[in-house]
Amino acid sequence: MSSSDGSPQLGPTIHELVEGWAAATPSAPAVRDADDTMTYRELNERADRLATVLRGSGVGLESRVGVAIPRSAEAIVAFLGVLKAGCGYVPLDPEYPAERLDFILADSGVEALVTVSSVELAHPEGVPVIVLDGDEPAPASAPAPVPVTAQQCAYVIYTSGSTGTPKGVVVEHRNVVALVSNDDRLAVGQGETVAHFAPTAFDASVFEIWGALCRGAQVAILPGAQVSIEELGRQLRELQPDWLFLTTGLFHLLADFDLTALKPVGRLLTGGDVLNPDHVAAAAATTSVYAAYGPTETTVFTTLHSPSPGLQGSRVPLGRGLDGVGVYVLDERLEQVPHGEIGELYIGGSGLSRGYHDRPGLTAERFLPDPFAHVPGARMYRTGDLGRALPDGELEFHGRIDRQVKVRGFRIELGEIENVLLSAPDVSAAAVVAVPGLDGDKRLAAYVSSGADLAVSELRAWTAARLPGHAVPATFIVLDSLPLDANGKLDRRSLPAAWASRAAVEGLPPYVAPGSEIERIIATAWAEALELDEVGARDDFFALGGDSLRSVAVLERLRAIGVGFTAAQFFSHPTVVELAAQYEADATPSDAASTAASTS
Repeated sequence: MSSSDGSPQLGPTIHELVEGWAAATPSAPAVRDADDTMTYRELNERADRLATVLRGSGVGLESRVGVAIPRSAEAIVAFLGVLKAGCGYVPLDPEYPAERLDFILADSGVEALVTVSSVELAHPEGVPVIVLDGDEPAPASAPAPVPVTAQQCAYVIYTSGSTGTPKGVVVEHRNVVALVSNDDRLAVGQGETVAHFAPTAFDASVFEIWGALCRGAQVAILPGAQVSIEELGRQLRELQPDWLFLTTGLFHLLADFDLTALKPVGRLLTGGDVLNPDHVAAAAATTSVYAAYGPTETTVFTTLHSPSPGLQGSRVPLGRGLDGVGVYVLDERLEQVPHGEIGELYIGGSGLSRGYHDRPGLTAERFLPDPFAHVPGARMYRTGDLGRALPDGELEFHGRIDRQVKVRGFRIELGEIENVLLSAPDVSAAAVVAVPGLDGDKRLAAYVSSGADLAVSELRAWTAARLPGHAVPATFIVLDSLPLDANGKLDRRSLPAAWASRAAVEGLPPYVAPGSEIERIIATAWAEALELDEVGARDDFFALGGDSLRSVAVLERLRAIGVGFTAAQFFSHPTVVELAAQYEADATPSDAASTAASTS
């Protein structure tokens, strides 16, 4: 039997590699969080118990099992237990809107669900639910283990879909094993520490978890969904991780505000969007840096670039393909373009996933025969990314050929958001664009037209109930009609500016000027981070177009002048006047005096 890239089925499964370390180094630390450390023996035993319970519940080989657990030791136990049961896990982010979770549960056809008591999640009728809260239920009997091979499904992870619905990417054991084993640049050493900071429904978590556990290293779970740069720096200094992955946006913030936070990091991986070369060069002088690129369909990372501190040029290269991975620059006829010319990037080799769950037509459209592999049945993935080969053989990114964008490291199809908006009551037309900010990170702006009096707050609530937070537009602009060109098509260049003026942001309360000094300080920091001309005292940060990443930038701007807030305080007091009142309630007379002096 051959695997999905046409090569013979060889090699171990993910859980067999973890079991090998549990046998060889049972007392070695495997998973560490803020409260405890779990050894390889403990992790393996807990996963065995869960696998037995799962098999007793009726799941079979390649069944999908949903895992609705926030980033934690319990989530890792659940993932490993699902793999040991011969199934593939479907990570479900409890922070996602209920409608999106309902869709993923139904579309993936989960046959069991593993969760914890703190998560409230409706599940399909008849699907058994196993709750992990430290003590897994003792199985009544142990069913015979199932024969799992490396070509079988390890997980199904959902990405944005251009047709308006998410699509599940089916990744096999062999893909993950190749990722963590084939290339020395990603070879985590035995006993090293890999920071686990990515949400479990984001595929960077695959490297963070299995890159460590398949190689005898320790996964260190960084706490907190929202942290300030100061808090992240403190955690990194305490942890001293050998490996850390950061999305482009968060990496840029670190580079802007506290590059010293990266000093304790042995090796930094960053990617997900276009990188600032100056930031990358500065980070390379502090720690070992790898710029990483790779679609979900090709298993987390496909290429790596190792920049030097003296990086030159206006672009950070994508780098070279991982060992066992083929990356081709092709024209419309699927022929290689001359060296140095721009073409579409196609990817083949060991990281190539099986395709899309229950979408044979879409799989056939995006996964094509690979004429360059010289292996019967080999395929390659059409990325939709444009690139070219540099003189030294490395690759360089040159944009997209379609309407897919990256926001905060997540891949987003603008068509999916537009379809959600078009399903809203009274919306007759919709367009969504990604607007680059001063910091290089992108923000989404939604334009809608309607014959009715649409409330922006209702549009925002409608999309927030159906899309994950990173896909909810930062601003909504209601027009009488969307501009059209001479051919009757949407003229995106004629859409009004999405930002720069507070007056252009719909749905805000009447403007009230900041009154106290602390209100003026907060409003100024918000205006700078959101690139607005002014901010009112009663304005809501998120209604103005703010998001979690920009909240970190605001916290750092304020901290630099002696006005400190925790991330929790910021999120629970989203208006200028509320946040100012929180500061005044907490501040001592000396705090107030120093703040006034620093801003005078």
